[in-house]
Amino acid sequence: MLNFKEEPPSTKALKQYFIDGNYQSHAGDMLDCVAHMIIAIENPKETVRVALSYMGNHLSACRADAGFAAPTDTVYKPLSEYCNETTRPPSVETLELSNQHDVLQRVWRSRTPVKYENVSNNPMLEDVQEILSSIQSKSMLMQRLVWDKEPIGISCVDHTLIDHEWNDHEVNFMQQFCTEFFAPLAGISNYWHNPTMHQMFKKPSESELTAIRLAAEGLSYKKIAEELNKSVRTIENQLRNARLRLNASNQAELIKKCEPWL
Repeated sequence: MLNFKEEPPSTKALKQYFIDGNYQSHAGDMLDCVAHMIIAIENPKETVRVALSYMGNHLSACRADAGFAAPTDTVYKPLSEYCNETTRPPSVETLELSNQHDVLQRVWRSRTPVKYENVSNNPMLEDVQEILSSIQSKSMLMQRLVWDKEPIGISCVDHTLIDHEWNDHEVNFMQQFCTEFFAPLAGISNYWHNPTMHQMFKKPSESELTAIRLAAEGLSYKKIAEELNKSVRTIENQLRNARLRLNASNQAELIKKCEPWL
């Protein structure tokens, strides 16, 4: 996969990578969903919602949800959800689960989707029966989301009316969609457009800091470029990327946020 962490990718670049090269190997409805995710890329919650709506409808599930987290986090909370309008399942957007419970840790450890069927009588779910009962879960299929070789979240689809048994086609579909499209696009969206994410607040690179130091001294982009023997375009890109990482709305705010490193 291309490195989409160097600078915010354009919708054109995302389309070329995720859609143009997959016309022959993936279903049209899946690529339509990917296109809508790319359109919504600047809104992480909406990007996730688009994917969940597609998964929920494709799997004829009552509900689908997903959230961003890491395996070491204490609490897991869904960010967005899809609820089938016909079955009208309870919302899970305010739900909080112990991320260290084995129910979720099993998902974090698995490369493939984890099935939790016959929820009310499943001994592995005994400790969380009260919570699952409150949201009427009867059968769940859960998949960890991995982007750039790092686990970034969990997605779940479930049935609330019947004790559904997940078949191989459903499991394979969820794994493929989450691995190839859902996780990377949600990860890109969250990395660049969610100001609360820790990645957004990481220290700028040394080359970016050098340009920021000179900007703090009052030098123009042209003067900074001459000082560093770089093009003006390169300096513009470096300062823009640093602003995005630090969620700084302008150069003055960027300089202020970088004071500990200058």
